[in-house]
Amino acid sequence: MIRNKKHIKLLSIMAAVIIAGSTITTRCKALTNSESGKDTNIENVNKGEVVYSQSFENDAEGWEARGGDVSIDSSKYEQGANSLKITNRQETWHGPVKDFTNILQKGEAYHFTAYVMYDDAKGADEQKFNLQFINTVNGEPKYVTVGSATAKKGQWTKIEGDYRIPERDIVTNYSMDIEFAYKSKKDTNESDKVNFYIDDVTVSKCDMPKKDFQRHLKSICDEYRGYFPIGTEINPDQLYDDIHPEFIAHQYNAIVGGNCMKVDALQPTEGNFYWKDADNLRDYAKAHNMIFRGHTLLWHSQVPDWFFQDKNDPTKPASRELLMERMKTHISTVVNHYKDDVDYWDVVNEVLSDKEGLRRNNENSKWASIIGDVDGDGYDDDFIELAFRYAKEANPKGKLIINDYGLESSTRKTDEMYNLVKRLLQKGVPIDGIGLQMHVSMYSPDSKTVKQNMDKLASLKQFKKDGNFVLQVTELDMSMYSGSGEQMKEPTKEITAQQAAQYKRLFDVFKEERKQGNLDLVMFWGNSDDDTWLDNFPVSNRLDSPLIFDRNLQAKSSYYSLVDPSKADIYRQSVKAINQTIEIGDNIDSKWSMTKAFDANTFVNNTNGATAKVKTMWDKDNLYVLTDVDDKTVSNDDSITLYIDNGDGKEIQYISKRDSNTQNSISKSNENGYEVQWKLPLKDIKDFKTEVGSKIGFDIKIEDNDSNGNLNSIAVWNDYSSNKPELNKFGEIQLDGQVKYIEAKRGTPNIDAEIDDVWNDAKAFNTDLNVEGTNTAKAKVRTLWDENYLYALFQVKDNELDKASDKDHEQDSIEAFIDENNARTPSYDGDDAQYRVNYENKQTGGGNINMDKFKSATKLTDDGYIVEIAIPLQNKGHVNQFIGFDGQVNDAKGGKRVGVTMWSDPTGMTWSTMSNIGNIKLVE
Repeated sequence: MIRNKKHIKLLSIMAAVIIAGSTITTRCKALTNSESGKDTNIENVNKGEVVYSQSFENDAEGWEARGGDVSIDSSKYEQGANSLKITNRQETWHGPVKDFTNILQKGEAYHFTAYVMYDDAKGADEQKFNLQFINTVNGEPKYVTVGSATAKKGQWTKIEGDYRIPERDIVTNYSMDIEFAYKSKKDTNESDKVNFYIDDVTVSKCDMPKKDFQRHLKSICDEYRGYFPIGTEINPDQLYDDIHPEFIAHQYNAIVGGNCMKVDALQPTEGNFYWKDADNLRDYAKAHNMIFRGHTLLWHSQVPDWFFQDKNDPTKPASRELLMERMKTHISTVVNHYKDDVDYWDVVNEVLSDKEGLRRNNENSKWASIIGDVDGDGYDDDFIELAFRYAKEANPKGKLIINDYGLESSTRKTDEMYNLVKRLLQKGVPIDGIGLQMHVSMYSPDSKTVKQNMDKLASLKQFKKDGNFVLQVTELDMSMYSGSGEQMKEPTKEITAQQAAQYKRLFDVFKEERKQGNLDLVMFWGNSDDDTWLDNFPVSNRLDSPLIFDRNLQAKSSYYSLVDPSKADIYRQSVKAINQTIEIGDNIDSKWSMTKAFDANTFVNNTNGATAKVKTMWDKDNLYVLTDVDDKTVSNDDSITLYIDNGDGKEIQYISKRDSNTQNSISKSNENGYEVQWKLPLKDIKDFKTEVGSKIGFDIKIEDNDSNGNLNSIAVWNDYSSNKPELNKFGEIQLDGQVKYIEAKRGTPNIDAEIDDVWNDAKAFNTDLNVEGTNTAKAKVRTLWDENYLYALFQVKDNELDKASDKDHEQDSIEAFIDENNARTPSYDGDDAQYRVNYENKQTGGGNINMDKFKSATKLTDDGYIVEIAIPLQNKGHVNQFIGFDGQVNDAKGGKRVGVTMWSDPTGMTWSTMSNIGNIKLVE
């Protein structure tokens, strides 16, 4: 029997190794089954010589139980007459194991297959199995998942995958086992303990190239040595394989443990500390002169249950005094053990709620509820203060960080972190900086938001007596997905190019923050795509590609965008231009408010200078462009250049300087820089069809000069690979149709669900877009306005009214969405709101609603109901103002929503984004 494995959560390790060979496009390919349990189609796989085969026709032949019992069984089999049955299982990892030390050769690659089946009545309908290797390294087991499959109850399912046996001498034994997907003991239920069977285990040699890295490449840490160290999360097992230790030492100059320094890893049982894995990382960092971060002394997750339990009765919570004692013991012991070897400690991690304030019991955190407000100052964040004071007491020279996610993108979370740290600093709590985890997407956040939030947090240094207060990027990665709703996709050249552009913009912000003395370290959360926690999270069986090196340790386009942009693949962005004729003149046409701006803010040189907000429209003769340039350093040499693909292999350039007009442009300075209106003839594009769907190759370059005429910076929209955009690297403008638009007259109705005379001249629109369901409830909608309110009257046709659901949006109701500044942002900003009223006048909503001033009234009619509402404006309304607006009707039946109709947004996503909202123009 192999001894019970030590439980350390290794999401990133397990997920990474599962697909260790999945992107190798040679004959040997790591494979997993689909969720259906069917065999995966294997193309171009050379399995080679079979070195081991077992069908259990005679006996177990060395297969043992790793928890539970194993026996030959003749009632179930995939082929032949027998299989191996595993019984009396108590945990997910209990299963069969076979020692392959004397069968498989070190350094050789093998293809493994096995069949699994379970049919116990207590089992789940589907069950994920893992085929994994247990390597004995320096006397300790290390776990590597080689293949996975999701089986259906009662069906034999094949697991397969490829794995190369490590060559290093420190690996002394290696065994293969088959088990259920891991769960902790406390999360294990009866369905996880059922019997299962294995059959037809085969091992064959395969042609799998050894991983290696590009040794000639300049390291990312050398490129940024003049700015800040660049490091990576690492797991201890990577120190034992054949290539990662050398690769990591070549590319990075700082490391942090992913899991091995968390509470459950260092102190799994009270008073018993396990140092070996973390010590190995410490030794590796010292041997390679690397910065070593400690992550983390206190967290709500990965803390053993005993930490929060009474010593004598685990059904009772620990007292305040006991929890404080345990916290101090843990922090003091750990910090004293590593002393000055750890350069920075994440003292507390993720203490802010995803909703409001501190994380509490409802978000799996017991720190605040048990320790509470010790000093009686009205705040229950004392556990944070105590943690920092304990850490400082243990090592007065230690640099202590508070770490959290979402700070780069969430204004709410940034504000709460700012207020928390400000209060603690003013109390003299020894906080030396804030760690921004920076788990981002290639779609968001935008670099301007990141810069604003970092600047705000950096300003906390004014409250530190010695002024020594820094920011760190602690867990950087960039998902190629927009969210959990996206299914598995391949990291294509286009996707990695888009990711590269986003990395470029982020690192430009980081460099600027360093210049301002705000940022002193950037850490990736994983050294390459074979080491990412985002595989299978947050979506099971979905792989991600979030780092700058791929699964084979090869540099991706993101690496080149940060080190040598001339070698990066350039993503060709696409924006839509709506169909409107624009008047070019002394004043900006108000119709520009109807469309969303995009940013020309990627720097070709320097990291700070002029950028532009850009809008485009078109008609049958012209392309109209509005460029609002943010440039406060005034120079007569400041310029902006538009590039158009003429359709015949050449480009057309249009250049405008600050406060100078041309045949095609009018330029005028404003308080933030200057604004240029452009009118570009479409006849100059060869064989161009001015119709919806046509595309125009397009790019922008903004040159910013200082007062002496010296070039300060160049920013572009699309091609950042050189000082002049190249034709084949332009982005594109796609001609789109008209957007929803209506005028609202000035008028103030009584909010009583009666149709006053003031409504008679109001223009109406209908919620005609079927977003969900067919032939469902619709409304005729009219709008009015005055300085303080936007009014809307919904006349809903719905013959069967229903409010049985406990979910407000699944009741018969109307919704009004307002984007007061019509910024049409991808996520709600400060003036965006959603108001909902059901047919009985129940008010709900989302976003930045003002329910104190919101008014509504309802009335039933013969064919439905009327809702009259008054939406408060944040700023006084005025003539010719454009306001973003949409109207929605929810149709319910039998306690469920069966239909949604809208006026403008065909996606039905206006509850989260204003990108497709309609336009209301305020008129007399």
